[in-house]
Amino acid sequence: MVVNRFDALGGDRELFFKQDSLKSQHEIFKELVDSAIDPNDRNAHYLGFPYYLKITLACGRQNNALGYLCISCCPASVFQDSARFMRKAHYTGFIPIVTIEFEEPVHSVRQKPEQLEIEMKAAPYRISENCESEELCSMCWYTPMPIMNGSVVMSVTARSNNLGFHINNRRSFMNINGYVRETRSGPEFSIGERVSSLRDYFSLNESSRPLWYTHKQAPVFILGGIPKNKVILLSDTGFDDYFLIEVAIDSCWISSRKCPWDDFSSGIYDTIATESTLFVRQNQLVYYFTGNYSALYMNTSGSELWTRILAKQCVRKLNPVDLTKNNTEYVIALGGGWQEGEFFLLTVSGRCILKWVVFDIERNSFFMLVETNLESNASSYYVMGYHRDKEHFEVFSVIPEFVPEASDHGFVVIIGQEKYTNIRMEARGMSYNPSSLIFYIWGNMILQSNDLKHYLYLSDFPSNSVIKYFILSYSGEIACVTDDEQVWISHEGSSIIRKIYPTRAWEVHTNLQMMSQSPVYQWQESRVTIFFDRHNLLELVYMEDDLGRGKLVKREFPQRYILTYSHIIDRPQQKFTYENKDYIKFSHICPFAWVRIVGLPPPQRFTRKEHYRAEPPDIMEITGFHDKKSLTVYQGLIFQLLWLHSAYNRPYADPVHDPTWRWWKNKAEDAQYYSYVASNRNSSGGVYVDMANYVKVYDIVASNALPETIYLDKNSAYNFSVFFSIRSKEQSLGESAEENSLNYVWLTIIVAHPEYVNVFMDRRELISRGSVLYKVTVMDIGVYPRQDLSGKKLLKSSMIFSVANAVTRCYDHSPIGPVVKGYRVLPVIIGCPPGRRLAFDITGTLQYSIRKNKRYFDCVNPDPEMPCFFFSDVFYPSFLIQDMVTGDSGPFKGSYIFQIIGGGPYLKKNIRYFSPDEILRYNGNQMNETQGHIWLRDDGLGNETDDEGFHILSGSDAGIAGVDQTTYCDYALEFIIHVHGLRLSPTRAIFLMKVSMGSVVGLVILYMAIYILAPKVRALWARLVRRFEETVILRTGSSLTFSSSVTSRGSQTYLNTLSDVSSLSVQPSQQQDK
Repeated sequence: MVVNRFDALGGDRELFFKQDSLKSQHEIFKELVDSAIDPNDRNAHYLGFPYYLKITLACGRQNNALGYLCISCCPASVFQDSARFMRKAHYTGFIPIVTIEFEEPVHSVRQKPEQLEIEMKAAPYRISENCESEELCSMCWYTPMPIMNGSVVMSVTARSNNLGFHINNRRSFMNINGYVRETRSGPEFSIGERVSSLRDYFSLNESSRPLWYTHKQAPVFILGGIPKNKVILLSDTGFDDYFLIEVAIDSCWISSRKCPWDDFSSGIYDTIATESTLFVRQNQLVYYFTGNYSALYMNTSGSELWTRILAKQCVRKLNPVDLTKNNTEYVIALGGGWQEGEFFLLTVSGRCILKWVVFDIERNSFFMLVETNLESNASSYYVMGYHRDKEHFEVFSVIPEFVPEASDHGFVVIIGQEKYTNIRMEARGMSYNPSSLIFYIWGNMILQSNDLKHYLYLSDFPSNSVIKYFILSYSGEIACVTDDEQVWISHEGSSIIRKIYPTRAWEVHTNLQMMSQSPVYQWQESRVTIFFDRHNLLELVYMEDDLGRGKLVKREFPQRYILTYSHIIDRPQQKFTYENKDYIKFSHICPFAWVRIVGLPPPQRFTRKEHYRAEPPDIMEITGFHDKKSLTVYQGLIFQLLWLHSAYNRPYADPVHDPTWRWWKNKAEDAQYYSYVASNRNSSGGVYVDMANYVKVYDIVASNALPETIYLDKNSAYNFSVFFSIRSKEQSLGESAEENSLNYVWLTIIVAHPEYVNVFMDRRELISRGSVLYKVTVMDIGVYPRQDLSGKKLLKSSMIFSVANAVTRCYDHSPIGPVVKGYRVLPVIIGCPPGRRLAFDITGTLQYSIRKNKRYFDCVNPDPEMPCFFFSDVFYPSFLIQDMVTGDSGPFKGSYIFQIIGGGPYLKKNIRYFSPDEILRYNGNQMNETQGHIWLRDDGLGNETDDEGFHILSGSDAGIAGVDQTTYCDYALEFIIHVHGLRLSPTRAIFLMKVSMGSVVGLVILYMAIYILAPKVRALWARLVRRFEETVILRTGSSLTFSSSVTSRGSQTYLNTLSDVSSLSVQPSQQQDK
C-alpha cells in the first residue's frame, strides 16, 4: 500500500506531505442529476484530498526497497507475476476493504476527543500502458486517502472481502511527513540533504541503538548513532521504507573546563521524535526542528533551520518521555560537567549523577535514578521523586549494592534477608508504564517494582551482561538489548525472562529461513535497532548483496518462533513404536489445549470508536473499472462524509441523531427512482451514488476477541466468559493425568488500580467436557474523584490476564506464525468516555415553548438552524445527551447553571463575550435585589444558587452542564439563540424618547412656520413671477423694434400695402359706429 498524488494515478510511492484539501469538483457533481447529490445545498462540501491510497498484491515473496513483504500467500499453482495474479484476483471477485483509523492528536484544537475510523471498499483501476495482446495488462485498487481530525498518524488495515484467493490482512501506517517541502524541482527534505549510499554509513559490524519516539503519536521516526557523520535515518511508515538524511547543522565542539567533552564526534545521537518536532543531540549540543503540520492547526508553519536550545547548559544525554498527558509532550535533558546532577525542568542538589529520569504523566512527578559516592569505587544508587504539584522531593528507596544470589524460581524478593554475591550492581536506566504501575530498573540486573519501594530481582538475567537499552511495548511485552547485542524478552506482571539471541533456537530459525531462500535473512547481517509498533516487536537489519550493495530491511522479530523451537530443544523427547515404526514425541508444556472468549458485549459502547462505512460510486462502464472522474467523485463523497462528521460537533441537535441525515434529507424520497435509473445503466454522468453506501455504523457485532482498549464510566461493567479446555487422552503426549488436569488451569488477573476497578471471577469446572469456564466482570466501583468533560482527564489503567505457567509457553500456530495464548494485557480507561456531548434541542425547545406560551413569533427572515425567540415569552430550553458512538440520544434531566455570557446586536459578527461584571449584571445575582437585565429565573424550577449567586436550575424540561452523580461526565455548552423584542434599557429608552420628542417638536415648528409664512411666501413668489414675465415681454418688444429697422425695401413696400388695406377695411365700420 502506497499513496499516489491526486493527479498521478498509477504511479509509484509518493511522499505524503501535502495537507490542504483540493478545490471543489463542482462541475463534475453538477452532472450527477440522477443521484441524491445537490452541489448547491448549503451542507455540500464536495472537495478532495491530495492523495489516493493505492493497493496492489504481491504473489508469494517479493524483494523490493522495503525488504520482504508477503502481502498475499498464493497457492503453488498460481505462483506467477503480480500483474497476472491481480487480474485473476479481480476476476474471481476479490475487493480490498481498507479501514483507516485516525490517531487522536496530542493537542486537540478543533475537535473534541474522539476515536474515529472509516471503512472503504477499494475501486478497481486500469493502469494505462501499451498492451499488445490483452485488454488489461496492469491494474490496482484505489481508495481516497483522507486527512481528518487534525491527526497526522493514520493506521491503515487492508483485508479481503473473502472472495477469490485467500489474502492475508496487511496493516501499515500512512503518516504525514511534515519535514518535506515543495520546490520547483520537486519535493525536498527541509531538515537536510538526502543521501543514497547506505554502504558509506553502515557496515556488517553495526551495533544496535535505541529508537525513541512518542508512543502512538510520532508521524516520523528518526534514528542516529552513525559514527563520524551527521546522518540520520528518517521514516514516515514505521521503516517500511526509509530515507538517509544528512542534517543541516554545524559540527560544533564547544568543550570547556566547565563542560569537558573528550570524545568529540560529528555523529548525531539521542534522537527523539514527537508529534510535531524532532530533537537531536550532537556532543553536548541539543537541536530541535518543528515540522510543517497544518493539519495539527499549529501556530507555526514549521522551522526553516535547526534551532539550538539549552545553549547555556552542558547536556550529557537526552531522555525520552514515551507518553503524553494534558496536551503536552516531554523531553528530558540530563546535565553534564559542571551541571552534573541536574536535569532541565528541575534541579537535584548535591554531588551526584543522574543516570536516568522518567516522568509519570498521571501523578505529574519525576522519578530519578541517582548515583552517588563518586570519589570512591563503591557507588550507591537511589531512586528519588519530585512531585511538581507539591514541589516536594522524596527518597523512595536505596538500590542494593550487590547483586543477589539467583533463585531456582527465577526471581528473588528483596526484603533484606536474601544472600548477595560479590558482583556490584550497575544501574543504567529506568522504565515505567503508568497504566500498569510497573517500574523497571535495569543495568547488569533487572529490578521490578510496583511502588519503587519493594523490588523483585529477575535472577534469570545474567549479571555479567549489561543492558544497553530497554523497550516497553505498553501492551505487555518487554525487550532489552545488551552491550554485546544479546536480546532478552519478558512480559509485564511475570518474572520470566528469556534470551532470544544468540541461542541455538535462533540458529535453527535462521537455517530454516535460508533453506527457504527468504530475502530478509542472510548469513552476514547486522542489527540496527529493535522497536515495537502497535502489535509486534520489529527489528531493522542492515545486509549486503553479492555485489556489495547495502540495504535496510524491516522484519518482525521472530521471538515466538524462537520460543517454540527452544521448547522442543530443551524438553526431553520420548521414543515410541507404532506399527513397527519408531517415532519421537514431545510432551506439551502448556497447561491447556485451547482457549475461547465468548459472551462479549457489543464493542462500540466500550471501545468508543466511531465507525463510518463507504463504497465507491457505481459506474455505468460495463468493464467495472473506474476512471479519474469516478475516483474524483469518490474523493468528494468521502470528504463530504467526514466533513459532516466534523460539523456535527456543533452545539445544536438535528431532528435525527446522525451526521449523515442532513446530507440526504431533501432527496431521500427519490431514492427508488434513482436506483431504477441506475439499474438500467442510464445514470447521468456515468456515475450513480447510492445514499445507503455512506453511513455511520452503530451496531458492530462483537468478535471472539477482547478489544484493544475499554472505557468505563461510573459503575459500568464489562462482562465476558473464558473457556479453557485440556487435551483429550488421544491428544496428550506423555503428560501424566495430574499434569493434564483442570487443576493446572488457573486464570489470574492483576489490576493496576484496585481502588477504582474491581474484577469478579466465577470459576466453573465442566468435568464431562474437560473444560473450565470463567465468568469475568470488570466493574468501575464509582469512586474516581474526577468529573469532567467527555474524554478529558481520564485515568489510564490496565489489567493483566494470565494463565498460571502459560507465559512464553502457550502458542497457537496460525498461517501468520505462532500466536501467544493465555496472556493478555487489557488497557482500561476510567472517566467520562469520549464521544458524548450535550446539544441544544431546537426542535424540542420550539415545540414545548409554543405549547406553554400558546404563541410563537418568528423572525422576519427565519433561519431553520437559528430559530428566533420572543423576549416576552417564557424560554423553556431543552437539551439532549447524545452518544456519538452508539447513536443513543435522550433528554438531560440533571441540574445545571444557565448563564448569558455574550451577545451583540443585529448580526453574528457583532457578538462578543461579556466581562465578569457584565455577566453578573445581565444574569442577576441573588446576593442583592437586582434583577437580571436579560432574563429571570422561573420560580417553578427551584431556588438553589451557586457560590457566585447564579441560579441552579433543575427539572425534566431543561438542562445544561452540571450535577449528575450517575456518571463521570460533566458537560459544558455554548450556543447562540436569536432573541427579538428585547425591552429597552432606561438609558436607551430616554435616548430614544429625546430623539422622538426632538423630531416631533421639529415637525411642529416647521408646520407653524409654513402656516404663518406661507401667504407672504406666495405673494413674494407671485411678485417674482410677474417681474419675470414683464422682463421677458419687455425684451421681446425690443427685439421686434430692432428687427423692423433693418428690414429690406421689398419688405417695407409689402408692409405699406398691408397697412393701406387694413385702413380701408376699418373706416366703414368706424363711420357706422359713429
